[in-house]
Amino acid sequence: MKNYFLFTFLFFILHHADAFSQFRVGQYNVVWNKQSSMPVESMPLSGSKGYGANVWVENGDIYCYLGSSESYDENGDLLKLGALRIHLDPNPFVSNGIFKQELDLSSGKITITGKSPDRKEAKVSLWYDTQDATFFIKSESLFKTQCKVSFATWRTNPDTVNNDNWDIASRLSVILPDAVEQKGNSILWYHQNDNNRLVVKKMVELQKLTEYSNVIQPFTEDLIFGGMVVGKNMKANGSENIQWLDWKGKAWHLESKSSSKLHEIAIVTKVEKEKSIQVWKKKLTDEACTKFSKIASSEKNSSEWWQSFWNKSNISVNPTANSTDSGWQIGRNYQLFRYMLACNRGRRIPLKFNGGIFNVGALDRSKIESLVNNKDGYWPDLNVMPDYRRWGNMFMGQNQRLIGWPSLATGDFELVTPSLDFYADRLKVAEARSQSYWKHGGAAFVEILSLYGLPCQNLASDHGPITARHLAYHFSMQIEFAWMAIQWSNYSGKSIDAYLPFIESVVRFYDEHYRKENLQRIGKELDEKGKLVLYPMNSLEAFPDVTDPVEVVAGLKKVTEALLKMNDNQIPVSTRKYIAEVSTQIPAINFGLKNGKQIIMPAKIYHEGMNLADFPEMYTVWPYSIFSVGKKIGFEEANNTWENLSEDRAKKALFWESWSCTPIYAALMGRTTDAKRLITEKLSDKNSPSKFSAFFGPGDWIPDFNWGGSGMVGLQSMLLHCDNDLIYILPAWPKEWDVDFKLYAPQQTMVEASVRNGKIVLLKIFPESRRKDVVISPTYVE
Repeated sequence: MKNYFLFTFLFFILHHADAFSQFRVGQYNVVWNKQSSMPVESMPLSGSKGYGANVWVENGDIYCYLGSSESYDENGDLLKLGALRIHLDPNPFVSNGIFKQELDLSSGKITITGKSPDRKEAKVSLWYDTQDATFFIKSESLFKTQCKVSFATWRTNPDTVNNDNWDIASRLSVILPDAVEQKGNSILWYHQNDNNRLVVKKMVELQKLTEYSNVIQPFTEDLIFGGMVVGKNMKANGSENIQWLDWKGKAWHLESKSSSKLHEIAIVTKVEKEKSIQVWKKKLTDEACTKFSKIASSEKNSSEWWQSFWNKSNISVNPTANSTDSGWQIGRNYQLFRYMLACNRGRRIPLKFNGGIFNVGALDRSKIESLVNNKDGYWPDLNVMPDYRRWGNMFMGQNQRLIGWPSLATGDFELVTPSLDFYADRLKVAEARSQSYWKHGGAAFVEILSLYGLPCQNLASDHGPITARHLAYHFSMQIEFAWMAIQWSNYSGKSIDAYLPFIESVVRFYDEHYRKENLQRIGKELDEKGKLVLYPMNSLEAFPDVTDPVEVVAGLKKVTEALLKMNDNQIPVSTRKYIAEVSTQIPAINFGLKNGKQIIMPAKIYHEGMNLADFPEMYTVWPYSIFSVGKKIGFEEANNTWENLSEDRAKKALFWESWSCTPIYAALMGRTTDAKRLITEKLSDKNSPSKFSAFFGPGDWIPDFNWGGSGMVGLQSMLLHCDNDLIYILPAWPKEWDVDFKLYAPQQTMVEASVRNGKIVLLKIFPESRRKDVVISPTYVE
């Protein structure tokens, strides 16, 4: 029955889209009339299957950095695929001519047009095929030009790792050079990982897990990544040592055989495990041979895909305003960031929080320093390689979660699964840690993970806990990703089967680990009330050495409740029986008094905090919705907690930059004024240091992906909140802002609404049967 309903829902969306408003995404096109001066002033070109590019024009030439979400080298570092430069002669992009670079969201395409003073005019179009991720470049003009396309890499010699990654790689390993071959009308390049130098092998040895090495997957073993540049009616024209921008390397050139009004270039990229480089090359070459015959259909099909993408879900704030309005900017930047996320369809590894695939090495130091005053000393010199990103190869759970959550309400369910697959694919690694170090079952995923599911080496001990005190027993995020998996199934209607072993194993860890800890400490597995004693633990990074941290207790309650609500055909009888037992042993959320008000405590027992920018008490509001809008118990206490922080902690915990989720918390506590202020800081142009306004930062790097992700969820939460079977409409929407939105809710539900002058003028629910579950904010009830 459930599958039938899902089919009906999808059929409706695909064939009856006219039942909902057609979204005018063109109002948010990004247009530049000046060329750029550095890579941080680039424009993202979003593709699919994890591929994308940074595109900018500098000194009359078009530059592209090619990125992939899975091009990890021997050190577990995510590397760019390389760089391109396109030069036309005569050059329509001379500095004293007319220039325009536009990101057309409706087609997912970047177009660059130029007219020189002598009226030489040309247009260059760049787009990714949404089916196979081929990158196409097409130059059209009314006059004949010569076209020169160059592929370049800075990885020409072995070099030390220049990554702030807190890992063994930064101390013992090097980045190996790429290989480049040039012949005919093509340039082929690749990086083939050396299996004898895989950093994971050393990590397994140092962390004393050699007994379990067979379950620790070397994700970078046999991996080859690279691509092929093919030019229609072009020929190879040598190579040279170059200095592009702020780095030195080598470039290989293709030039048109003769002047022409039309030039077409295809860049076919491939990231794939393959033992034989010859087999890999043949696959790549065979694919490249067919591309030019499909360029017209690719352009058309890709445009149609993007139009469907935008009509699926959208938010427009103050839609009739102009670009100087902060609300309008928020709506635009929300769409731009969703556009960037879309590149990762069809992958199993999530985009990195610290730049995604659009990170750039050289940043404008003056803009950074003006915003952060370089207080923490983490910002590198200006001249760093394009591969660089702050925090390097680390997957920080509190940051990475914000890549997955936004795509539930947008209906982009395929963009959530890489975040879930990352943990599901590494489950046996986390279970091996539990067995090796503590001799019990369950998954022991720590906060700071490497690509391999092991802790990043510089913080890893050889007996289990992390060496840094603020992270030692920080296991909070694994339960949140388990909750995300449940929510993904609730929203999409898809089976939870693939993630059920991960979810059960996470619950089992807390059960078995803390029974054993308590038994060893006081001779009993449970406390006098028959409850687990969750000690020793961290409460996020804020409070070390605590008992019963609030975010873990809240997560366990929500996950076990959700599992027990599942039908018998969704969950095995043995799992249900086990979860039912554990659910009775979860400790309580703790409350206290401050300034005469009852507040939520970060833990049952806690001590002086460390990183007080974390706000664990608010996890009861989001993502776990225990004390959120509509709740009779805990809602007042949540607001009291927000309002009664000490002055010092409030300055840190109520900030809005980077990974901070304060706009979400404010929205789901009905704090409309706070939510409006915080989302304005977060998503408007007010604090943007970049030419492209959705290159949020600086924070964890530019672009800061957890900045955009938390901002997206914040805006969604102001408009729509779903809890159990109820759908809360406009829980924290300011009446002075108009809005149009189309968002998804659990049980395969879609909500569309429009607000004008403080009144709801449109409200559509599909299926209509869900209208009985709608609760409209009292502010908007006539």
